[in-house]
Amino acid sequence: MTVLPDERAPGGFEHEALFYRGDEDFLAGVVPFVRAGLDRDEAVLVAEPRTRLALLRDALGDDAEAVSFLEMEEIGGNPARIIGAWAAALEEQTAAGRTLRGVGEPAWHGRRAAELVECQLHELLLNRAFDDGPAWRLLCPYDEQRLPRSVCHGALEAHPVRSTSADRRPSGHYLPDGDAAAFAAPLPRPRDAVLRGVYRARDIPATRRTVAQYARTCGLDEEQVEILELAASELATNSIRYGGGSGTVAMWVENGAAVVEFSDDGRLTDPLTGRLTPTLEQEGGRGLFLVHQLCDLVQVRSSEQGTTVRIFTWL
Repeated sequence: MTVLPDERAPGGFEHEALFYRGDEDFLAGVVPFVRAGLDRDEAVLVAEPRTRLALLRDALGDDAEAVSFLEMEEIGGNPARIIGAWAAALEEQTAAGRTLRGVGEPAWHGRRAAELVECQLHELLLNRAFDDGPAWRLLCPYDEQRLPRSVCHGALEAHPVRSTSADRRPSGHYLPDGDAAAFAAPLPRPRDAVLRGVYRARDIPATRRTVAQYARTCGLDEEQVEILELAASELATNSIRYGGGSGTVAMWVENGAAVVEFSDDGRLTDPLTGRLTPTLEQEGGRGLFLVHQLCDLVQVRSSEQGTTVRIFTWL
Protein backbone atom coordinates (compact mmCIF):
# COMPACT_ATOMS: atom_id res chain seq x y z
CA MET A 1 0.00 0.00 0.00
CA THR A 2 1.27 3.47 -0.84
CA VAL A 3 1.83 5.61 2.24
CA LEU A 4 1.23 9.30 1.69
CA PRO A 5 3.49 11.88 3.37
CA ASP A 6 2.95 12.46 7.08
CA GLU A 7 0.50 9.65 7.74
CA ARG A 8 3.02 8.35 10.26
CA ALA A 9 5.59 9.89 12.54
CA PRO A 10 9.27 9.43 11.66
CA GLY A 11 11.40 6.96 13.57
CA GLY A 12 15.10 7.73 13.50
CA PHE A 13 16.38 9.47 10.39
CA GLU A 14 13.95 9.44 7.47
CA HIS A 15 15.65 10.29 4.18
CA GLU A 16 13.35 10.75 1.22
CA ALA A 17 13.85 11.61 -2.47
CA LEU A 18 11.04 13.65 -4.07
CA PHE A 19 10.92 13.44 -7.86
CA TYR A 20 9.18 16.37 -9.52
CA ARG A 21 8.45 17.71 -13.00
CA GLY A 22 8.21 21.48 -13.24
CA ASP A 23 7.51 24.22 -10.73
CA GLU A 24 3.91 23.29 -9.93
CA ASP A 25 4.85 19.69 -9.24
CA PHE A 26 7.77 20.84 -7.07
CA LEU A 27 5.42 22.96 -4.96
CA ALA A 28 2.81 20.19 -4.80
CA GLY A 29 5.40 17.93 -3.21
CA VAL A 30 7.29 20.36 -0.97
CA VAL A 31 4.64 22.76 0.37
CA PRO A 32 2.52 20.05 2.10
CA PHE A 33 5.70 18.57 3.60
CA VAL A 34 6.69 21.95 5.02
CA ARG A 35 3.23 22.79 6.32
CA ALA A 36 2.89 19.38 7.96
CA GLY A 37 6.06 20.12 9.89
CA LEU A 38 4.75 23.53 10.98
CA ASP A 39 1.48 21.92 12.10
CA ARG A 40 3.51 19.58 14.32
CA ASP A 41 5.55 22.47 15.73
CA GLU A 42 8.71 21.08 14.15
CA ALA A 43 11.63 23.31 13.23
CA VAL A 44 11.57 23.51 9.43
CA LEU A 45 14.76 24.34 7.55
CA VAL A 46 14.81 24.61 3.75
CA ALA A 47 18.08 24.62 1.77
CA GLU A 48 17.35 25.20 -1.91
CA PRO A 49 18.84 27.02 -4.91
CA ARG A 50 17.88 30.71 -4.95
CA THR A 51 15.24 30.39 -7.67
CA ARG A 52 13.50 27.60 -5.75
CA LEU A 53 13.62 29.58 -2.50
CA ALA A 54 11.78 32.50 -4.10
CA LEU A 55 9.18 30.15 -5.55
CA LEU A 56 8.65 28.39 -2.24
CA ARG A 57 8.40 31.59 -0.19
CA ASP A 58 5.68 32.91 -2.49
CA ALA A 59 3.74 29.65 -2.30
CA LEU A 60 3.93 29.46 1.50
CA GLY A 61 2.69 33.00 2.00
CA ASP A 62 2.51 33.95 5.67
CA ASP A 63 3.72 30.47 6.66
CA ALA A 64 7.14 31.34 5.23
CA GLU A 65 7.82 33.46 8.32
CA ALA A 66 8.01 30.30 10.44
CA VAL A 67 10.49 28.58 8.11
CA SER A 68 14.27 29.01 8.05
CA PHE A 69 15.77 29.31 4.57
CA LEU A 70 19.33 28.73 3.37
CA GLU A 71 20.75 29.20 -0.12
CA MET A 72 22.11 25.85 -1.29
CA GLU A 73 24.62 27.63 -3.53
CA GLU A 74 26.20 29.05 -0.36
CA ILE A 75 26.18 26.06 1.99
CA GLY A 76 26.55 23.38 -0.66
CA GLY A 77 28.66 24.78 -3.49
CA ASN A 78 31.02 22.06 -2.34
CA PRO A 79 28.55 19.28 -1.42
CA ALA A 80 30.90 18.00 1.30
CA ARG A 81 29.90 21.01 3.44
CA ILE A 82 26.19 20.15 3.55
CA ILE A 83 26.26 17.40 6.17
CA GLY A 84 27.93 19.77 8.61
CA ALA A 85 25.14 22.30 8.11
CA TRP A 86 22.44 19.69 8.80
CA ALA A 87 24.36 18.38 11.81
CA ALA A 88 24.56 21.87 13.32
CA ALA A 89 20.83 22.44 12.77
CA LEU A 90 19.94 19.06 14.25
CA GLU A 91 22.09 19.67 17.32
CA GLU A 92 20.54 23.10 17.86
CA GLN A 93 16.95 21.92 17.57
CA THR A 94 17.49 18.76 19.61
CA ALA A 95 18.98 20.88 22.41
CA ALA A 96 15.89 23.09 22.23
CA GLY A 97 13.59 20.06 22.51
CA ARG A 98 12.27 20.29 18.95
CA THR A 99 12.22 17.90 16.02
CA LEU A 100 13.94 19.00 12.83
CA ARG A 101 12.34 18.72 9.40
CA GLY A 102 14.46 19.64 6.40
CA VAL A 103 14.21 20.16 2.67
CA GLY A 104 17.49 20.06 0.77
CA GLU A 105 18.16 20.02 -2.99
CA PRO A 106 21.91 19.55 -3.51
CA ALA A 107 21.66 18.22 -7.10
CA TRP A 108 20.04 20.93 -9.15
CA HIS A 109 19.92 21.35 -12.93
CA GLY A 110 22.95 23.28 -14.19
CA ARG A 111 25.51 21.86 -11.79
CA ARG A 112 28.81 20.62 -13.22
CA ALA A 113 29.22 16.90 -13.74
CA ALA A 114 31.87 16.58 -11.00
CA GLU A 115 29.57 18.40 -8.56
CA LEU A 116 26.73 15.99 -9.30
CA VAL A 117 29.04 13.05 -8.60
CA GLU A 118 29.80 14.54 -5.18
CA CYS A 119 26.11 15.18 -4.55
CA GLN A 120 25.53 11.44 -4.95
CA LEU A 121 28.28 10.60 -2.44
CA HIS A 122 26.91 13.25 -0.07
CA GLU A 123 23.42 11.74 -0.22
CA LEU A 124 24.79 8.27 0.52
CA LEU A 125 26.82 9.58 3.45
CA LEU A 126 23.81 11.32 5.00
CA ASN A 127 22.52 7.90 6.05
CA ARG A 128 25.81 7.03 7.73
CA ALA A 129 25.89 10.38 9.48
CA PHE A 130 22.35 10.38 10.92
CA ASP A 131 20.86 6.87 10.97
CA ASP A 132 21.81 6.28 14.62
CA GLY A 133 20.93 9.73 15.92
CA PRO A 134 17.81 11.71 16.85
CA ALA A 135 14.64 11.34 14.79
CA TRP A 136 14.24 13.85 11.97
CA ARG A 137 13.13 13.99 8.35
CA LEU A 138 14.90 15.22 5.24
CA LEU A 139 13.17 15.60 1.87
CA CYS A 140 15.51 15.89 -1.15
CA PRO A 141 13.83 17.13 -4.35
CA TYR A 142 15.11 15.91 -7.74
CA ASP A 143 14.13 17.49 -11.06
CA GLU A 144 13.63 14.31 -13.09
CA GLN A 145 12.80 16.30 -16.23
CA ARG A 146 16.14 18.10 -16.44
CA LEU A 147 18.68 16.14 -14.41
CA PRO A 148 20.63 13.30 -16.07
CA ARG A 149 18.99 9.91 -15.70
CA SER A 150 22.07 8.61 -13.86
CA VAL A 151 21.62 11.27 -11.17
CA CYS A 152 17.99 10.29 -10.58
CA HIS A 153 18.92 6.63 -10.41
CA GLY A 154 21.62 7.52 -7.89
CA ALA A 155 18.97 9.22 -5.79
CA LEU A 156 17.03 5.96 -5.62
CA GLU A 157 20.17 4.22 -4.34
CA ALA A 158 20.81 6.87 -1.68
CA HIS A 159 17.29 7.29 -0.28
CA PRO A 160 15.30 4.58 1.53
CA VAL A 161 12.07 6.37 0.57
CA ARG A 162 11.04 7.75 -2.82
CA SER A 163 8.05 9.94 -3.53
CA THR A 164 6.24 12.16 -6.00
CA SER A 165 3.57 14.75 -5.35
CA ALA A 166 1.04 11.90 -5.63
CA ASP A 167 2.51 8.97 -3.69
CA ARG A 168 5.22 7.77 -1.37
CA ARG A 169 6.87 4.34 -1.11
CA PRO A 170 10.10 2.52 -0.21
CA SER A 171 12.86 2.72 -2.82
CA GLY A 172 13.50 -0.69 -4.30
CA HIS A 173 16.98 0.42 -5.39
CA TYR A 174 18.19 1.65 -2.01
CA LEU A 175 21.76 0.55 -1.14
CA PRO A 176 22.23 0.66 2.67
CA ASP A 177 26.01 0.34 2.34
CA GLY A 178 26.38 2.20 -0.94
CA ASP A 179 28.54 4.91 0.62
CA ALA A 180 31.41 2.47 1.25
CA ALA A 181 31.67 1.45 -2.40
CA ALA A 182 31.33 5.03 -3.65
CA PHE A 183 34.01 6.29 -1.27
CA ALA A 184 36.44 3.56 -2.36
CA ALA A 185 35.83 3.97 -6.10
CA PRO A 186 38.73 5.54 -8.04
CA LEU A 187 38.28 8.97 -9.57
CA PRO A 188 38.39 9.26 -13.38
CA ARG A 189 41.83 9.92 -14.80
CA PRO A 190 42.52 13.37 -16.25
CA ARG A 191 42.20 13.60 -20.03
CA ASP A 192 44.70 16.41 -20.61
CA ALA A 193 48.39 16.97 -19.82
CA VAL A 194 49.32 16.66 -16.15
CA LEU A 195 52.19 18.12 -14.15
CA ARG A 196 53.19 15.63 -11.49
CA GLY A 197 55.72 15.46 -8.66
CA VAL A 198 56.61 13.57 -5.48
CA TYR A 199 56.98 15.21 -2.06
CA ARG A 200 58.31 14.24 1.36
CA ALA A 201 58.42 16.12 4.65
CA ARG A 202 61.18 18.50 3.60
CA ASP A 203 59.33 19.31 0.35
CA ILE A 204 56.14 20.80 1.79
CA PRO A 205 57.20 24.48 1.35
CA ALA A 206 58.34 23.77 -2.22
CA THR A 207 55.10 21.90 -2.96
CA ARG A 208 53.11 24.85 -1.71
CA ARG A 209 55.10 27.27 -3.90
CA THR A 210 54.74 25.02 -6.94
CA VAL A 211 50.96 24.85 -6.53
CA ALA A 212 50.79 28.64 -6.14
CA GLN A 213 52.87 29.17 -9.26
CA TYR A 214 50.69 26.80 -11.25
CA ALA A 215 47.54 28.54 -10.00
CA ARG A 216 48.85 31.88 -11.24
CA THR A 217 49.65 30.46 -14.68
CA CYS A 218 45.99 29.33 -14.83
CA GLY A 219 44.87 32.92 -14.33
CA LEU A 220 43.50 32.56 -10.79
CA ASP A 221 43.28 35.70 -8.70
CA GLU A 222 45.40 36.15 -5.58
CA GLU A 223 42.65 35.09 -3.18
CA GLN A 224 42.22 31.84 -5.09
CA VAL A 225 45.99 31.34 -5.16
CA GLU A 226 46.22 31.81 -1.39
CA ILE A 227 43.42 29.30 -0.82
CA LEU A 228 45.16 26.72 -3.00
CA GLU A 229 48.46 27.36 -1.22
CA LEU A 230 46.85 26.72 2.15
CA ALA A 231 45.03 23.63 0.88
CA ALA A 232 48.27 22.29 -0.58
CA SER A 233 50.05 22.75 2.74
CA GLU A 234 47.30 20.96 4.68
CA LEU A 235 46.99 18.04 2.28
CA ALA A 236 50.72 17.50 1.85
CA THR A 237 51.12 17.57 5.64
CA ASN A 238 48.36 14.96 5.96
CA SER A 239 50.28 12.70 3.58
CA ILE A 240 53.40 12.99 5.70
CA ARG A 241 51.50 12.26 8.93
CA TYR A 242 49.03 9.62 7.82
CA GLY A 243 50.06 8.51 4.32
CA GLY A 244 53.41 6.87 4.86
CA GLY A 245 55.63 9.94 4.86
CA SER A 246 55.33 10.89 1.19
CA GLY A 247 52.85 11.56 -1.58
CA THR A 248 52.34 12.77 -5.12
CA VAL A 249 50.85 16.00 -6.38
CA ALA A 250 49.31 16.42 -9.83
CA MET A 251 48.00 19.57 -11.52
CA TRP A 252 45.94 20.10 -14.66
CA VAL A 253 43.10 22.14 -16.20
CA GLU A 254 39.75 20.45 -16.77
CA ASN A 255 36.30 21.74 -17.78
CA GLY A 256 36.85 25.30 -16.63
CA ALA A 257 38.72 24.45 -13.46
CA ALA A 258 42.27 24.38 -12.17
CA VAL A 259 42.62 20.95 -10.55
CA VAL A 260 45.19 19.94 -7.94
CA GLU A 261 45.32 16.37 -6.66
CA PHE A 262 47.17 14.87 -3.69
CA SER A 263 47.62 11.11 -3.36
CA ASP A 264 49.38 8.88 -0.85
CA ASP A 265 49.44 5.31 0.46
CA GLY A 266 47.38 5.97 3.59
CA ARG A 267 43.78 4.93 4.09
CA LEU A 268 40.98 7.12 5.42
CA THR A 269 38.67 4.71 7.21
CA ASP A 270 35.86 7.17 8.05
CA PRO A 271 34.37 8.83 4.94
CA LEU A 272 32.75 11.49 7.14
CA THR A 273 36.18 12.86 8.10
CA GLY A 274 36.35 16.54 7.18
CA ARG A 275 32.59 16.83 6.64
CA LEU A 276 31.68 17.42 10.29
CA THR A 277 33.12 20.16 12.48
CA PRO A 278 35.99 18.61 14.46
CA THR A 279 35.52 18.44 18.23
CA LEU A 280 38.14 19.75 20.64
CA GLU A 281 39.01 16.19 21.65
CA GLN A 282 39.23 14.87 18.08
CA GLU A 283 42.59 13.85 16.69
CA GLY A 284 42.98 14.58 12.99
CA GLY A 285 40.46 15.76 10.43
CA ARG A 286 40.97 19.49 10.95
CA GLY A 287 43.09 19.97 7.83
CA LEU A 288 40.61 18.21 5.57
CA PHE A 289 37.72 20.09 7.18
CA LEU A 290 39.47 23.37 6.38
CA VAL A 291 40.06 22.30 2.78
CA HIS A 292 36.36 21.44 2.39
CA GLN A 293 35.36 24.85 3.73
CA LEU A 294 37.73 26.82 1.51
CA CYS A 295 37.73 25.09 -1.87
CA ASP A 296 35.14 25.25 -4.64
CA LEU A 297 34.88 21.46 -4.92
CA VAL A 298 36.69 18.65 -3.12
CA GLN A 299 36.63 14.97 -4.05
CA VAL A 300 38.00 12.45 -1.53
CA ARG A 301 38.38 8.76 -2.24
CA SER A 302 40.14 6.16 -0.12
CA SER A 303 40.65 2.39 -0.23
CA GLU A 304 43.34 -0.21 0.39
CA GLN A 305 45.18 1.27 -2.60
CA GLY A 306 45.56 4.65 -0.89
CA THR A 307 43.88 8.04 -0.55
CA THR A 308 43.29 10.73 -3.17
CA VAL A 309 42.06 14.27 -2.56
CA ARG A 310 41.21 16.24 -5.70
CA ILE A 311 40.41 19.95 -5.38
CA PHE A 312 38.82 22.15 -8.05
CA THR A 313 39.04 25.92 -8.37
CA TRP A 314 36.68 27.39 -10.97
CA LEU A 315 38.41 29.60 -13.53
